[in-house]
Amino acid sequence: MRTLLVRNRKRTVLGMDPQQIIKYFFGLNASTAVIVLVLIMIFLLREGIDFLPTYRNELVTYRRAGLEFCDIIDKPLKEHQSLSSSLRQSVSGSLDTLGKTARDRRDAAFLLKNQAEEKATQQRETLEQALEQTPPPAADKLDILRREQQKAAADAAASLVYPDLFTAAEKQQIQTEFAALTPEVTDLPPFLQTLAADFTAKDREARTKFEALVTAQEEFEEAPESLQEVLDELKEHAQETKEKADEFHVLETNRQRLLEAAAKAKNADEKASLTEEAEASVAEPVNLEERTKELTARAGELREQLEIYVKAAEKASASLPQEAGTPAATAMLAEVRAKLPVHVKEMRKAAANLDQWRSDKPVSMISVIAAFFFGSQWITNSSWQDFFGFVPLLTGSLVIALIAILIATPISVIAAIYTNQFASEREKEIIKPIIEFIQAIPSVVLGFIGISLVGNLIKDFSEVSWLQWVPGFPIQERLNMFNAGCLLAFMAVPTMFSLSEDALNNVPRAYIDASDALGATKLQTVFRVIVPAGISGILSAILLGLGRVIGETMVVLLVAGNRIAIPDFSAGPGVIFQPAHTLTGIIAQELGEVSRGSSHWQALFMVGIVLFAISLLVNWCARAVARRFEPHKA
Repeated sequence: MRTLLVRNRKRTVLGMDPQQIIKYFFGLNASTAVIVLVLIMIFLLREGIDFLPTYRNELVTYRRAGLEFCDIIDKPLKEHQSLSSSLRQSVSGSLDTLGKTARDRRDAAFLLKNQAEEKATQQRETLEQALEQTPPPAADKLDILRREQQKAAADAAASLVYPDLFTAAEKQQIQTEFAALTPEVTDLPPFLQTLAADFTAKDREARTKFEALVTAQEEFEEAPESLQEVLDELKEHAQETKEKADEFHVLETNRQRLLEAAAKAKNADEKASLTEEAEASVAEPVNLEERTKELTARAGELREQLEIYVKAAEKASASLPQEAGTPAATAMLAEVRAKLPVHVKEMRKAAANLDQWRSDKPVSMISVIAAFFFGSQWITNSSWQDFFGFVPLLTGSLVIALIAILIATPISVIAAIYTNQFASEREKEIIKPIIEFIQAIPSVVLGFIGISLVGNLIKDFSEVSWLQWVPGFPIQERLNMFNAGCLLAFMAVPTMFSLSEDALNNVPRAYIDASDALGATKLQTVFRVIVPAGISGILSAILLGLGRVIGETMVVLLVAGNRIAIPDFSAGPGVIFQPAHTLTGIIAQELGEVSRGSSHWQALFMVGIVLFAISLLVNWCARAVARRFEPHKA
């Protein structure tokens, strides 16, 4: 037995020499990696493969129940809210040119009054309770309570911090009137009445001055009320239809499962029990066609109200003035004036689409695939309809990755060139460990840094007056794509640095010797010989760094802002300061909160499949680049 297992003369184990053992050991590890990769792919496909049929069934119900019919009007009508908000801001900014100071003085005085009353709350409530008693307390006891309340009111008035909106005389008057506040006096202090009257007069003056703008804003805001009333009734009917259809689908699916279980049951009692339970689960099907006809029967009424709204919007657009009270208000007004014709055109188009809509139009699998891969909405847990659009997540991931790569590439490549070619041995001992140590920092720690430090620094920096020319400054959100891109660049630098330096190390020594023999300087050798010769490794490092940042989860989840929307690229370079969501972030955020097997669950696994494919594509590109630019061997 010993001679069979170990043959000392040939130094073999189980008939294999050491070289064969090493070969099979590493081959086994490589095979294990391939097997794990295949298992991951199978797992993702198993969980996500049913998403498209499931989503198709949901879209079929969405159409046949009439929700799509309602959305033909409802979706473009939502633009009215945005336009109304912009008009309100323009009106507010214009009115503030005359009434802001008066409003601020009035609001500050009322705030001081509330603070004074809060500081004397205990004595005030005690006096109020005494006054409400039946029979009332003795007069001397009431006098004591009044004096205590008056002293508390005077102390409270004296302790208040009065803003510079008031003169010294006005501050003294306010303090005197607040010191006299008692529960028995219900009228406002005289000075507050004066401030309220001043604001009313200024507001009336401002509204008269900007009457055209105010009237147009009010008319436009009230324009869709009748249309919205009809639409809400139709939406309620469609929602009820969908709920009934979903209930029938659930009960019917449960009944089929019970019947299948009964067919497989070997015990007669169990089979009878399952069959009885299945029969109890029978639900009455919903006549979707009849219920949808109730919607389409009101299409004429909907078009009529739509025409009324369109005319009101056109009238408001024509009556809007050219100028507002401030440059900012004028700019917002111009934006509304430019968007209103487009909005009217979309509403007219929606009216035409009502006539073309058919509830029995089939939902093809191609349209479902297009709805996922080219959809612009990711709406989940909606009482109306869930939509799984891939574009907002992909756009956020790509923009953040691009920011990270643009920041990390020059830093890592230049650091690699300096460390490899110019740094002394002492410098290398310092630079390389420090850069490589970055990989040891947990990503969640970097996320905390992004929330508490980097985001605030970027926001404060954007508010510096002499930097207002920078697109996107001042930024509105401290958690945004630029913040996430900076942190991901920091995380990608070690990988890109190490691989770039390895690429420079792998440049054949003969290239360097030949350059030196031709009399080239150190800089000429580095940038005309070594870097071009190692460009394949450098490009591979950049691509692998790209794969690293695309696959990062925790940082983007914490600091990217998590707004599921396609960034507004009309903002130009300032788009990078907008919040966004990513492929990895949506999986981490939502996977633990959805029910297993639901369309939402399957959609997240579809996102995982696409993310996995992107990672494989990036790695394949890195290998292809390395082969394409690999120097010819002698």
